[in-house]
Amino acid sequence: MTDEVKFYSLSRSEHWRKRGVGRNLDDSDGVSLRSDAKYGVTGTIHLAELDGVGTISDFAVQSIGRWILLDEQGDLWTYDKGSRHHERLFVPGHGLFGASALLAVSGDTLFVADRSGAATLSAIDLANGQLRWSRAGGFVDDVTIDPLAIAADERGVYVLTPQEPEEERIRSPEGTVKLAIVRLSLSGNVESIVSDERFVSSDLSGRSGSYYLAASPGGGIYALDSRGQALFVFDPGGSLTNRLMLPALPLAGLGVDSDNRIYIGDTRAMEEVGEDDRFLLQFGQEGDLQGRVAGFRGKTDGLLIDSHDRIYVRSRENGTITVLELQAMTRGWEDAGAPEGLWLSKAFDSGQTETIWHKFTLDAGIPDGTQIRVSYFSSDSEWVTANGGAWKVDEWIAREDLSLKERAEGLKTYWSAPVINPVDALFFGASGRYLWLKLEWIGSERRTPKLDRLRVYYPRETFLSYLPAVYQEEEDSRDFLERFLALYGTLFDSVENAIDQMSRSFDRELISGSRLRWLASWIGIDSDEHWSDEWVRKLLRAAPDLYRYRGTRRGIELLVETITGTTPVIVEPFQFQRMRDNAELRQLTERLYTDDPHTFTLLLHPGQARSDKERVLLRGLVEEHKPAYTEVRIVWIQPWVFLDLHTYLGINTVLAEPSLFTIHADRSMPNDTLIVDMDMDGRLDAHLRLGIDSELE
Repeated sequence: MTDEVKFYSLSRSEHWRKRGVGRNLDDSDGVSLRSDAKYGVTGTIHLAELDGVGTISDFAVQSIGRWILLDEQGDLWTYDKGSRHHERLFVPGHGLFGASALLAVSGDTLFVADRSGAATLSAIDLANGQLRWSRAGGFVDDVTIDPLAIAADERGVYVLTPQEPEEERIRSPEGTVKLAIVRLSLSGNVESIVSDERFVSSDLSGRSGSYYLAASPGGGIYALDSRGQALFVFDPGGSLTNRLMLPALPLAGLGVDSDNRIYIGDTRAMEEVGEDDRFLLQFGQEGDLQGRVAGFRGKTDGLLIDSHDRIYVRSRENGTITVLELQAMTRGWEDAGAPEGLWLSKAFDSGQTETIWHKFTLDAGIPDGTQIRVSYFSSDSEWVTANGGAWKVDEWIAREDLSLKERAEGLKTYWSAPVINPVDALFFGASGRYLWLKLEWIGSERRTPKLDRLRVYYPRETFLSYLPAVYQEEEDSRDFLERFLALYGTLFDSVENAIDQMSRSFDRELISGSRLRWLASWIGIDSDEHWSDEWVRKLLRAAPDLYRYRGTRRGIELLVETITGTTPVIVEPFQFQRMRDNAELRQLTERLYTDDPHTFTLLLHPGQARSDKERVLLRGLVEEHKPAYTEVRIVWIQPWVFLDLHTYLGINTVLAEPSLFTIHADRSMPNDTLIVDMDMDGRLDAHLRLGIDSELE
């Protein structure tokens, strides 16, 4: 309203740190309560609702989210969580393995370990149910395989087993049996054996549900002996780095996340009366109990962690599999209390005594169930009495021998009543050279208020100064009228601010969302919520050239290059006319490019559109910018070499010099070598070549 009004503005992290002291606050993007990623339940599958599926004895999860379930009848099922569809992988009574088998998955391969089955270890293709390989007889490459637990990742398969066969097994004087982890390649060959003198178990009886194995994303291997309450940690090289003794609880399941945090389930039996206090337990690398996963409560019979750090918990007691995912949770005060934060300001100095502080404004997002509270006091002196002593306020606030709450409590006689969730509020009774603020953030379990900007205005300036002096004579009426007119002053200020910021509304680099799309509509770019802001900005930057060349070959090339960063290949009918005139090539040419002289072909790489949605949007843009009365055929070329298909030398195909097939440093084959198995020719189940060593009659 006048040039005399001044203000302090806090909108960046350095502002908040310089102007005050905070606790339990994150100022990286605005100021909000600190948050941690904690596990919360995102879904629970009640297995009894799956028609035909019996009680589940083991399960595994593919990286694409498909579940593999083994029930107590030995039937193997696949379950898609998204579509909630389930089906048998094998017919009932398949006889390949029993209900006591152990499951693990890597990619599209299921590994089954069954010490009492026809095959001790087998690999099954989940795409078609075919057996890829199997190993029987309790040995693989002369190595004992008596599976106690199994795990798999993209590097291979891991089987926990006693070191010696049962008939040769000798207990140590301490009554223990040596264990080993056999590493196999995905093709079933033994790569290494992991063992250690300390890697032992005292009891192999009742082994079902007693041993668990997990491979960490970093390559480490973890083995749990739940009966012995021992956890063995091996590094990627196979060395035992730690033997951890766990709490004396019945434990089940083992999982390791990408940060090497260890999760183990509580499998105690509970009385019907009383609160269920069974949780997933989280351990550090040194075996220290770091906490409980409060998102799940109940008995654990099986536990897995996938590559996305999702936890799957099987509970036989409840007949469920529960899925937990990391979710942002607000951090409590001192990591244990209510989700709240506190900020105490240093003095805002007006430079003049008896300054009447005008108002403060907050640019904040405050979700339902959360609050921002603002308290303040003002004085001409920097000194106050706190805890029976005289202190400069800034020095009191900066004390490190007291908690921040104790420092705020020491000034409780000075603070005003809190203003809750203000947007634009007047100061009441705030007169003095110095002003101090106390801001409190009150959040909920998953939500936090976020303060983007705080402004403090001074001195007080309202429309009252524009009215005749008679309206200012009585103190009570003056105060009321001043506050009343401040409402209109705020409206006037907002209009002035909007006018001052008007130029920002036309800057494509500063605006986003609906404002950016509104700006794009001015030049005929019809975008919606499916478009990313970056796509809209790219089109706005290139708009002059796009309209200059619209409806031409150059325009199509410029459009695709603008959006994808790569110039496309355009094939027009005149370019293959000579091929089409050749009778032998006409049919092929028409199949590749059509016979319509008004249709052109646009060749694009799959990487030029990362999703189906981007492909649809890109096609729509091309349709808008193509020449009139023409049609476009978009072909997504693949990096392959197939004759009579879209294979283009130097575009999606590269010819290299012939090279030797190297088996070893001193063994290789020339490129014209043909490998055949002569003894297997003509066998239907091994090697049959129709027209070469067999024929149909």
